[in-house]
Amino acid sequence: MQTPSTDRETVRELLLLLAGLAVVALAAGASRRFWKGWQMAPFADILRWREAFSMFLFAPALAVLFWFIVRCTGRGRMHPAIKVVSLLAVYFLACGMGMHDPANRMCGSYPAGAMQPAVRQSLVYFDDVLGHQVFWTGFVLATWALGVQQVLTPLDGRLPRFAGISLGAVDLALLFVFFTNLAFEFPNTKQDCRVILAAAALPTAVWLFRMRGRGLLRMPMLLVILPVCWGSVALTWGYWLFKGIP
Repeated sequence: MQTPSTDRETVRELLLLLAGLAVVALAAGASRRFWKGWQMAPFADILRWREAFSMFLFAPALAVLFWFIVRCTGRGRMHPAIKVVSLLAVYFLACGMGMHDPANRMCGSYPAGAMQPAVRQSLVYFDDVLGHQVFWTGFVLATWALGVQQVLTPLDGRLPRFAGISLGAVDLALLFVFFTNLAFEFPNTKQDCRVILAAAALPTAVWLFRMRGRGLLRMPMLLVILPVCWGSVALTWGYWLFKGIP
């Protein structure tokens, strides 16, 4: 993929990459929450096709798309610190997804009496605690890398109207994925909401400090990060309040 040199090339490439990201995110969310049937067929030992897709299709696709999006946002001129943070983000995201699926599947496959209590306790810890912490570390680093890179390399001019509408469609798709993964798993996702806010806080602060709150239409990635992160948490908390969930 060639390095974009003009606003038009950058926006076109970024929209294609973000569309790909939205499709993969929607497919991953649907696979986890909605698709049944053939996805439950065995794949390898206790793994099913659902876990195989998560580990061997969705996770690599998201990693590749993320790297190209960061590179496109910086127009091929990634700051060394951004490169390091981006690589760490890919590593932690992949580790988190790789830890979660096998441990979760083992906990669900074997009855309580089939394992020593200490073994089951360790698997639950890898699944519900350490795996989540590692994954969310990767998410926070990825969000920081994308947001800060965008503030460092804004577009030369304002985003065209059609591009803004296209970004809005991407935002809606990602908001749907985030909301459906957060809202219906209370109280497990209360901490996830706080992590998402922490991820959005640094790009927001850097934009406010460096740009004094101006120039947002020259920063397409912030037009994705800020609405999706802040918006998904606001919608989730609003849903919980509407349902009377403490």
